[in-house]
Amino acid sequence: MKTIPAPVPAAVPPVVLGVTLTIAHHEGLRRSLRTAFGLSTRAINLRIDPGMDLIFLCETTLPGTLPCLASLTHPGVTAVTLREAYLTWDQPAGQAIGRGTPTLGALESGSCFLTANSRKIPIATFGPHNIHSSRINMELQGQPNLLEFLRSEWFTLEISGTNRRRLTRPLAFQANLQFEIQMVPAPVAAA
Repeated sequence: MKTIPAPVPAAVPPVVLGVTLTIAHHEGLRRSLRTAFGLSTRAINLRIDPGMDLIFLCETTLPGTLPCLASLTHPGVTAVTLREAYLTWDQPAGQAIGRGTPTLGALESGSCFLTANSRKIPIATFGPHNIHSSRINMELQGQPNLLEFLRSEWFTLEISGTNRRRLTRPLAFQANLQFEIQMVPAPVAAA
């Protein structure tokens, strides 16, 4: 009996991961250091670049056992690659958009990383040309196999970058990642 590989099903559904993240409002790096360490204002002014106030970092650690990742446990999965990455912001009900309202338009640039098992990999970036007030489409950074990251017991999703302006209120947004699954072809017995 001769076996021939069966074609991989064309409609393997993608894995979709949606995570809510928040960039805390601007407190002022100088003020927070003075409060935390008791440093004098003069010493802080000499050592800190004013541009440091515009850097943001938000991350969350997620379990590899999330229901949306269940299909990755199948033994036939050989690779998982990022297909699409974007950030979305929904206007809170009853809140008008005006001066001081935090939207995605406050961001200047950024990168998205996955970290697991002491390894960190950049998966997507965005710049000024990608930014709209309610959506940022990120540009993918190659097509690395992310299976090892997403199958780990815990992994961290990080988004970091720079703001155009200081945030006066926290900015909550949704990071949406869509992954493509590649399966090993199953052998089919030939008659």
